[in-house]
Amino acid sequence: MAASNGQRVAAFLLALTFLLSTIGFTAYVVLSLNSEESGLVDDTTSSDLQEQPPADTPVELSQLSGACGSQTIVAQGARDVPETTTADVPVEELRTVDVQEGSGDEVQPGDCVAALYYGTLASDGSTFDGNYDTGTPIEFSLTGVIPGWTEGIPGMKVGGIRRLEIPAAQAYGETERPGIPANSDLVFEVEILSTRQAQ
Repeated sequence: MAASNGQRVAAFLLALTFLLSTIGFTAYVVLSLNSEESGLVDDTTSSDLQEQPPADTPVELSQLSGACGSQTIVAQGARDVPETTTADVPVEELRTVDVQEGSGDEVQPGDCVAALYYGTLASDGSTFDGNYDTGTPIEFSLTGVIPGWTEGIPGMKVGGIRRLEIPAAQAYGETERPGIPANSDLVFEVEILSTRQAQ
């Protein structure tokens, strides 16, 4: 009889343990699903660590370093400020001028490019962004930048420098950005250091 009671107690404890572990596992799964839906779980991979903007939201180029995945980009020497930093006439459509023809690979639409750039307001030449002064390149996808860059950079070759005069509608439009008032036409000088297909 004593052995029978011991077996019953052991069976009861085993059943209780199984029940509690099942309840615990179910609770864990439910909490995990709720956490993922609420954004509490960090499920980013190493390539997602940099916050990426939605594809239709252009951002300042200085926020895009590493946007195309990991690739070592060799630092360059500082560049001189472009001679022309304003537009001679109102910028009603995208205008491009090749300051220096490149001789390397040609940039294709949607590529990831490494570049040095210098950005000013077309109206008065006020600088709002750039990396000419540091010579530290930035790599970005042409699908994640303002339309003036998406349309104005393809066709350049590595080693080339292009001046882009971009109307506000192809820049940030009515959105005000640091150093860029709403509805501002922009002027950029861009030097392409490398290009590769987006991954």
